[in-house]
Amino acid sequence: MNTTRTALAAAGAGALLVGSLTTFVSSCTPATAAPPALAAAAATSTATGISVSGGETLKPARPSVSSSGAIQSAGGSVSTSSGAVVASGVSLQAGAGFAEARVASVRVGGTTVGPFVATCRNGSITTSAPKGGSGNLKVSPGGHGTAAVITVTTSTAPTRTNESGAPNKPTAGTAITVTVATVSCGIGTLPPTGNPPTGTHPAPTHKPGPPGTSRPGAPGQRHQQGDNPGDRTAPKPQPKPGHVAVTG
Repeated sequence: MNTTRTALAAAGAGALLVGSLTTFVSSCTPATAAPPALAAAAATSTATGISVSGGETLKPARPSVSSSGAIQSAGGSVSTSSGAVVASGVSLQAGAGFAEARVASVRVGGTTVGPFVATCRNGSITTSAPKGGSGNLKVSPGGHGTAAVITVTTSTAPTRTNESGAPNKPTAGTAITVTVATVSCGIGTLPPTGNPPTGTHPAPTHKPGPPGTSRPGAPGQRHQQGDNPGDRTAPKPQPKPGHVAVTG
């Protein structure tokens, strides 16, 4: 536990790191003749927020969502029991052929990094995460559908000298590992009842009416003659006996 506290303190109390994004892309092509059991398993999409191991633990990954049909969503914030690791702004979606995990930021000790995004569409995965890290906190590409892996390392002071009399070099060790934003999906088509994935909009629902009908005009718009019987021009009055013509 002392090692973990030392590592968290070294991560930089009060430091804030929101680095420029770097994108890692990978693709996976499903087998063309997969057995029915494997094909069914590949159709289930999953998205998870974070998992933590080492001096702090959070297993299994939370939050999480999975679906092989309509899009299901989950999100919020999550932290380890001690509060040393906190993930905020978690947004997850999963449905047939689609999965997405977004984590706005992850705080480890006094250092905050983010954002992280992992997206899977029909088996093709793209990820983005901040570069590098700060102090003894490092952000690395996750691979296997994971946006990034955050590691906090610590060093152990030497306890004895070597044969030449010089002190041994400190031994580096990993105190905390945080896996951030993981997705998986197979080949599939979202059903009509599913919510549209992030960044998409539903198609217009207006349908044209029968020939000869007109759409309602905008407020203040004038109708042309003949559109409404009440708009027709009154007939020109005809002179009758007994009327005096007006001249001027």
